[in-house]
Amino acid sequence: MNKINIRAYNPGDRTALRNLCCDVADRGGPIENFFPDREVAADLLTRYYTDYEPESTFVATRENRLVGYVNGCTDNRRYGLVMFWLLGPAVLAKAFKRGLFFRPEIHQLLGTVLKNWRRIFVWRKRSFHSHQGHLHIGIAAEARGQQVGRQLVDILAAHAEGKGITELAASVHEANTAARHFFQKLGFTVAESYPMVAIRDGREEHYRSLLYVKSIKTSH
Repeated sequence: MNKINIRAYNPGDRTALRNLCCDVADRGGPIENFFPDREVAADLLTRYYTDYEPESTFVATRENRLVGYVNGCTDNRRYGLVMFWLLGPAVLAKAFKRGLFFRPEIHQLLGTVLKNWRRIFVWRKRSFHSHQGHLHIGIAAEARGQQVGRQLVDILAAHAEGKGITELAASVHEANTAARHFFQKLGFTVAESYPMVAIRDGREEHYRSLLYVKSIKTSH
């Protein structure tokens, strides 16, 4: 089996990273399980990291194919501002042009956004005024179980430490036992738990979003 290479993200990885993100977004499965448009989803899930803070993203490749990534943010306040004032409006405009708002399943999804407003606008407020960064990670099925995720998180943690970040956080669906086990093995612990609502198979799914946090060393 050919060696997996861990390196910094470059703009040539953008399309492959967006595709992989959507391939594994639903607890290791495809985004289409709960969201019908992967182009819009990719903008929501990856565009801040690739376009506004690319230096905090790292990728895993095998034979020049992207098989894993970690998207990092070392300034949660900036992330919130960019998402609200820049990317949010741009994504809404794209979704409208693609006819997404005329699809009945989107109406259900918009309803869940309103129900999750506390999680989005209130409970994350504290992290926007701290030295806490966050991450999103995705690993292709062929690269799982090979320490790729650990290497990606380690290189991001070293990068974040150099930026003066003292904690890294990651949100995990309570039913994603593989992700929970992964973060626990890396020393993350559950700091907070949020009730959430999602749409799956046309029905509301009530669950808890777990905020895993890990302290990292810093000399700042």
